[in-house]
Amino acid sequence: MRRTIFRAAMTAGALLALIAGGTAIRAQSGARNGEWTTYGGELASTRYSALDQITRDNFAKLEVAWRFKTDNLGPRPEFNLESTPLMVKGVLYATAGTRRAVVALDAATGEMLWAHTEHEGKRGDSAPRRLSGRGLAYWTDGKQERIVYVTPGYRLIALDAKTGIPVPGFGKNGAVDLKLEMDQEMDLISGEVGLHAAPTVASLMRLTV
Repeated sequence: MRRTIFRAAMTAGALLALIAGGTAIRAQSGARNGEWTTYGGELASTRYSALDQITRDNFAKLEVAWRFKTDNLGPRPEFNLESTPLMVKGVLYATAGTRRAVVALDAATGEMLWAHTEHEGKRGDSAPRRLSGRGLAYWTDGKQERIVYVTPGYRLIALDAKTGIPVPGFGKNGAVDLKLEMDQEMDLISGEVGLHAAPTVASLMRLTV
């Protein structure tokens, strides 16, 4: 009986050690090189970056480097910006404004490199999930780079990350109408479905035996 209890205690202790060790390892990882390539920072979604430029010694000396106003990205200003920007290779990508435009900014200077917006008319005006949303996604195969996001009117858009131009080979002229991909018929204008979150890009692999 004592041996059984001892073995159970040893097993539990080993599991706790593994869990604690795994937690410590994860705590030391996170987004690298100052980049933030996914909504959660990196693929593990740690939302952590081990940056050390800001310390308790220089915190009081911090100054605003630049500002970017989103007032003109839509018919009216948005007062509750909730987007989480991504930072890839020195470029900041974000959704912004009441039409959920996408902007690319120089991360060092704040200069706008490009902007893309979709005017969806009544479809966008009647959408249940409007405004800038939570953000967007970045994808690359090492050669091509894409920015992917969902409009208020529930359309999936793929943009060239360098130019902001819709990718011709993606869907129809760079867009996939998600309302047409539903498992039920839906009014394309007033159908009450939308997405406020950042989309997730996943790669599928097929194994052949």
